[in-house]
Amino acid sequence: MKKIVLLLVLLLAGGAAFGQEAQGDIPADVFYLLPEFRQGMVYFSDQGPAQGELNICAVDQTLRFMDKDKELSSKADNINRVVIDDIVFVRIDGVFYRLYPITDDLTLAYRRNVEILRDVKTGAYGIQSRTSAIREVGSLQSDGMMYTLQSSKSYPYNVSESCFLYQAGNVTAINKRSLRKRFPARKDELDAWLKSHSLPKTLDDTRAFLTRLNSGEEL
Repeated sequence: MKKIVLLLVLLLAGGAAFGQEAQGDIPADVFYLLPEFRQGMVYFSDQGPAQGELNICAVDQTLRFMDKDKELSSKADNINRVVIDDIVFVRIDGVFYRLYPITDDLTLAYRRNVEILRDVKTGAYGIQSRTSAIREVGSLQSDGMMYTLQSSKSYPYNVSESCFLYQAGNVTAINKRSLRKRFPARKDELDAWLKSHSLPKTLDDTRAFLTRLNSGEEL
């Protein structure tokens, strides 16, 4: 019953259907935030939760769910949280963030986006002018269009990953100001450390850094 309710709600909220060949050769763990569809719960701002076989698309930040052999998507405004297995995603301003609790009152929010680079130009020696973090795939669907990536006409894509502090439904960029505010007892130590170090950029390094800050360990 809950699955039927989920499908009806999401379809009425602007869901779109995708064929089985929609993702082509793109790796599942790039196109989606999880490598496979799993059973989960969707939580809404204005009604009770519903259950379904779920995933989240990193390209267009839509909730994806399966109805028999058909993949459907929705950007319904009333979706605010998705729990798949024991993994929690919160939706803020149309973007899904995966939560990594560090302590009871300290949570890291991880965001990953996949962007199709339609305006990238390749120069001499294969150098691409827009960014070095470019990868290429066999095909990619976005904005209702299918991009077939061939050697003669390729559509590369860029993967961007960011970490934030999460609290009470809001995300805050991790920078000197937010860390000094979150860890006031370590302001001087943070200031001294940042004079010769950069803030971590990867998920694992950021989690480890916040854990040290919270525990009082030396940076």
